[in-house]
Amino acid sequence: MNLNYEILFMIEVLDDYFANLQCTDLDITPTADTVALLKGQQMLYKTVGNKGVVLTKIVNAADGSDKNDTGKPYIDLAPNAILRFYVAINNPDFVNYTNLNYRPSTSDKYYFTNLNQTSLNTALFLNNKIGPYNNNNTYAIGDFAADGSNNIFEAIRGSSSANKHALADTAYWLNKGQAQFVSKGDSISLTGSSYIAATAAATTFTITVFGLNTATNVYDNQLLSSTQQYATAQTSIPVDLSVLPPAKYRISVNGADAVVYLDDTAINQNILGIIEIFNHLPAANNFALFDAAGLPKQSTFTLRFANRSAIWKYITRTSNVTAITDTSSAYSFSTVAASKTFISNKPIPFKDQPITTIAVHTAALGNVTPIANPGTNRLSNIIQNGELYPCTEKHLNF
Repeated sequence: MNLNYEILFMIEVLDDYFANLQCTDLDITPTADTVALLKGQQMLYKTVGNKGVVLTKIVNAADGSDKNDTGKPYIDLAPNAILRFYVAINNPDFVNYTNLNYRPSTSDKYYFTNLNQTSLNTALFLNNKIGPYNNNNTYAIGDFAADGSNNIFEAIRGSSSANKHALADTAYWLNKGQAQFVSKGDSISLTGSSYIAATAAATTFTITVFGLNTATNVYDNQLLSSTQQYATAQTSIPVDLSVLPPAKYRISVNGADAVVYLDDTAINQNILGIIEIFNHLPAANNFALFDAAGLPKQSTFTLRFANRSAIWKYITRTSNVTAITDTSSAYSFSTVAASKTFISNKPIPFKDQPITTIAVHTAALGNVTPIANPGTNRLSNIIQNGELYPCTEKHLNF
């Protein structure tokens, strides 16, 4: 009997900023408990380009004996096994070129899992599915909505039930094509073992903590229950989670729910998010790790990020510049009154491949094209149409 390794699953990171989509600006690393699990299972974790790869030692019966075990893990992975990973940023420009509202100083992080069951064609995504457009919803700049054909649209102007604009309105929506992106629907509050729950004012509090019910994949498995009494009304109370392992939980206080991720180690690290891969899914499920024969499916799970759109600002050195245009007519620029500044009339998506159709028009030199694009490392804000946009600027030597 020979032993070798095969892929159990991979996690790939994609970002529409890159022409080939492949993003290496995030690190995916196993948590300490997962490192121990991998070691005990004789499994390995490797980073290869934009992918994190989990390998498992398998049985290989070279002489044809033990053929029923061939290709199966040398050590069976328990159905209740959970492989956890931290996601961290290794390039600060990632938050500039990516449509992401990430604030390291807050408890808001991102949570990804194969329980989300988000797929498109053959692609398996770890993020939540982006919801369909609803004209009763409020959409801020950068928010996403889906149509009935799996096309994702990005809001480039705000809208609401009082100011409705359907996805076909190109002044308000940018078509990002058929995809699934990480969005604010994937955010979760990261907490340590002492969680402070915000509540409606009261003196008596009934607290219940729920974990995952693996039979239904719903967080309705009651784990803790307690009552707290105060002499005066309180609007926040402590909830002790110290007896629980790191995981996602639903905390109910007087009937009001909050979903949190408990991890005392992560709370002290500058992470973007957490990935959990569960092994209890039935073999017929596309997101299961093993098929009905017990062989690794070798699935690729995807995290795909959208590229950020920003207002482009050009600042000229002299007054010789009369206009900035796009010869492809995709974008237009307006002059800021009494200045040497030109700004795009709508947000332009960041790409690692420059737009080569932007031209500067000067009285002395005529038309000059192409001109350099603004970079992702000079991101600020600008108010346009009464709304706050991300903005990037470029100084021109004209």
